[in-house]
Amino acid sequence: MRASVFLLLRYLKPGNKSRTYTFFSLAALTGIALGVTTLVVAFSILGGYEKVMSEKLTSFDADIQIYGYGNQDLGGVDTAKTKITVTAGDLLKSIDISAQKICILGKNRINEGVTIKGVKSGYLESRTSLQLLDGSFNLERGVDSLPGILIGKTLATKLRVKSGDKINFFAINQVDLQNMTALPAVENFVVAGIFKTGMGKYDDSFAYTSLRELQRLYEMGENINLLEIKLKPGSNIDSIKQSIQTQLPYPYFVVTFKEANAQMFNWIELQRKPVPIVLGLIIIVAAFNIISALLMLVLDKTNTIGTLKAIGATPGFITRLFLVRGLLLGIGGATAGVVFGYLLCYLQLEFGIIKLNPHIYFIDRVPIAINGYYFVAVFVVSVTLSFFSSLIPAFAASRINPVKALRFS
Repeated sequence: MRASVFLLLRYLKPGNKSRTYTFFSLAALTGIALGVTTLVVAFSILGGYEKVMSEKLTSFDADIQIYGYGNQDLGGVDTAKTKITVTAGDLLKSIDISAQKICILGKNRINEGVTIKGVKSGYLESRTSLQLLDGSFNLERGVDSLPGILIGKTLATKLRVKSGDKINFFAINQVDLQNMTALPAVENFVVAGIFKTGMGKYDDSFAYTSLRELQRLYEMGENINLLEIKLKPGSNIDSIKQSIQTQLPYPYFVVTFKEANAQMFNWIELQRKPVPIVLGLIIIVAAFNIISALLMLVLDKTNTIGTLKAIGATPGFITRLFLVRGLLLGIGGATAGVVFGYLLCYLQLEFGIIKLNPHIYFIDRVPIAINGYYFVAVFVVSVTLSFFSSLIPAFAASRINPVKALRFS
């Protein structure tokens, strides 16, 4: 065993004149390191976006939402809440009842279609990502005994309204959509406040009012059409969602916050798909450099290979020598890439070197989520590809005729 290690260290050392081997070796190391760095940083950024979006969405939205199929009203809410409590057990944090409809808000001859949510007192204050820019969260009747409404910043800009202004509210029922001769209920509301979440879906076309007012306008009685479930951190949301759906069949429709915002999370998944292709292209170039470097080493060490075979070295031993050399190139490049990638991620995570416009991206820096799984996976894939790239020159070295090799100069 010691003799094998000695031979490995002694005979795989390139000669002083082997500049071509050195060039290709450095090119291979650089290529692998660059590919690994690019991939781990890309995955960390995409993971950071997903983490930030999840935290932001769950901070003002529910982990699990339960609707009525076709947006129909739900009765028997107390029974449903009991089943949810039993199903979620100790992982349940809270259950909020609310109602969600569509309406048209109008002011200054400008009308905008909006999703309106009726909530109970204290609901808005518990949503930490719901930043109040103007007014208050008080939705009870105030100015001129008008009901209050809270609207997003972008919507307020479109309608050219501020806190305290009156606004026209057109309540649209499903019946209205089916019977075009029916007119929507129209009332005046007062803008109680203006909020900002930093996410266009909510700031542009979302509003809140009290649950009681929404039930009255849409003739819902005491019914609701939305149950919002908050779970404790670390809960398996998908598993609990499936269990709740089993307990609450039709007309209940259960979705997670990711399913409710599928467009956002699908975009992240779409961005992940081309990243491995980029890595693959970089690794392919690096693989050719490994093959070239080892072939140069074979040429440089042809006499030595002949000597080893003359004293009894088997083709398998020669193959292993060059496979190990290629493996060392792969491990060196992958290690450098992982270390450098981690360093870049750490610097961004701690110091926020790359800034973003918070008015556009709702965050002020490129987010990072360091996931050890991606680091290990990229490292293993890179080293494995390097190993297989070494097979061609290793096989070529093992096939060298010792007699011809000893004459080679």
